[in-house]
Amino acid sequence: MKAFVYILISSFMLFSVPSPMKAEKVPLIFSVKSFPGEEGTQIRLVLYNNSEGDKKITFRTSQMFDFTIKNKAGQVVYRYSRGKSFLQAFQTLTLKKGETKMWKETWDYKQEGKRVPKGHYTIEAQLMGEDMSGFDHPLRASDSFIVPEENPSFRGVTVREVKGRYTITGLARVSDGGFYYSVEDGHRVFLKETLFKVNKEAPNWTDFSIILPELSGNVEKAFISLYERDKGDGKILHRYVISIP
Repeated sequence: MKAFVYILISSFMLFSVPSPMKAEKVPLIFSVKSFPGEEGTQIRLVLYNNSEGDKKITFRTSQMFDFTIKNKAGQVVYRYSRGKSFLQAFQTLTLKKGETKMWKETWDYKQEGKRVPKGHYTIEAQLMGEDMSGFDHPLRASDSFIVPEENPSFRGVTVREVKGRYTITGLARVSDGGFYYSVEDGHRVFLKETLFKVNKEAPNWTDFSIILPELSGNVEKAFISLYERDKGDGKILHRYVISIP
């Protein structure tokens, strides 16, 4: 249940933009925010023109930002620019007064192909450009987040929409021949608990594909929960939550 509430709160935060108007004397405001999920975190980098006129930001290459992710011990586990190639030519970004530029990236919790341990991590980002206004460059921002423990029963889950119908696919490693799923938004239940049978049981991983029925009501932001139940007391186990649409 904690994972569901955490992802619900994070999803509503996806639509919030930092409130830069508090720092009126700063012409450009750069921020970074992480939105961790089950198998990766979405990263949003935001540049806001808080000045009284247009701003032209110049970049020496096509790389407009960089960021590193560090574990609790301060060790770098991921660097955005590592292994990437960038065009070696000047680039210019123009922001009008009050305009915002947003970049979206993801990190799959992997370090050299292996998932990192659960725990606290910090993202440190910097803007690679400058606007020649004389203030310090590069602009920097940071955020912290928690990498959750890897789910032992579900992985690689994705949601696809076709003409208002949602298909959920992924891999499951479950006992008793199946698992359960339901759809809600934290307040309303759009699809009550349903049993889904799998082709193979644990310790094997098996593909699954679920086509949801049409969901009644105003479904602006909902979540599908996948989980097992304890054979003894029926307690929910290994809940995996993903948002739809």
